[in-house]
Amino acid sequence: MFSFPPPRFEQQKSEVLQRYRIFRGACLHDAGHIARAAALALEVPVALAALNERYRAWYRSAHGVTERRFAALQEFCGLANLADTSFAVSDVRREPYFAGHEAVTGPEGVVFFAGAPLADPDGKRFGSLCLIGPEPRATGPEEIALLESFAQILSQDICLRSAGRYAVADLIEAEQEKCALYDLAATDPLTRALNRRAFFRFSERELMRSARHGRTASVIVFDIDHFKRVNDVHGHDLGDRVLKRLTELVAASIRDEDLLGRLGGEEFAILLPETPPERAMALAARLLEAVRELHFDSAEGSFGVSISAGISMGEPGEQDVSAALNRADKALYRAKRGGRDRAEMELANRFVAAEAANVVQLAPGLRQSGAA
Repeated sequence: MFSFPPPRFEQQKSEVLQRYRIFRGACLHDAGHIARAAALALEVPVALAALNERYRAWYRSAHGVTERRFAALQEFCGLANLADTSFAVSDVRREPYFAGHEAVTGPEGVVFFAGAPLADPDGKRFGSLCLIGPEPRATGPEEIALLESFAQILSQDICLRSAGRYAVADLIEAEQEKCALYDLAATDPLTRALNRRAFFRFSERELMRSARHGRTASVIVFDIDHFKRVNDVHGHDLGDRVLKRLTELVAASIRDEDLLGRLGGEEFAILLPETPPERAMALAARLLEAVRELHFDSAEGSFGVSISAGISMGEPGEQDVSAALNRADKALYRAKRGGRDRAEMELANRFVAAEAANVVQLAPGLRQSGAA
């Protein structure tokens, strides 16, 4: 179902990241509490998750390791990933495979070393939970089983968070796709205004809402005077620039809740919820004045444009915007016949006509009479 205002991708992405902030991809998740629990339970000063590079970038679980020593111990603990099963080495100084390592001979002073595999439910290995001590110690089956239990807890946490990261990435991609599909379905590709179908649909919803609450909604229909001449003399590319610049100007002049649609060619419409027709006429006057200030350059020379506008309002009992647009269309064509670059208003029983300068604040000069 279409909604208005249209979804904006960066806003949707921010909402997804806020909703699932524990899986936020840009943040390093610190699961030091698991390493600390393992270290305390097994009475060792250091516990560390040695992870594959893919996981290391966003997940860390370590206890008893300073930032300065972390890289060296992480590299040493990576040796544990070569083991297929859990292990414990009471004194690595007596094992040729470990004895020459700088973590053993250097300031880290590794003596006791134990590890258990970290793996996903399918058995795919992605690291090891390692225990390190500065003195030799023997390890029995119960301690190995306890180490494996902590490794399982850590594995489950990593797998859950990894799945969550993928899910958040998928949600963000889905939001991006939704915004793109919305643009395709609801907006005019050139001007980014609502297309005709979306404008009618959203306007109908706004008129029904206004009727429920006893409020007035107004419409403005406007088009560019002598726009065919712009295309014929200056080319269609410049004509497109005029359409885009005009749409940008109007979009910047209306409220977020107002609807701007391109009905076709150079004809546009604005629906103004909770707005009496007098205020709509004042807005039309401001737009007429602002459009006069636009200037464009082409190979044929510099030129400006003007618009003509018709204003009406939704009447009680009207189920869609068509009737109000038809009245606004009649007012627009009267503005064309009256010399263009002007706005006229037609309600169910009267019309009002004025040039822009006379209606900025609905000053004296508005002409009222019975509907033609």
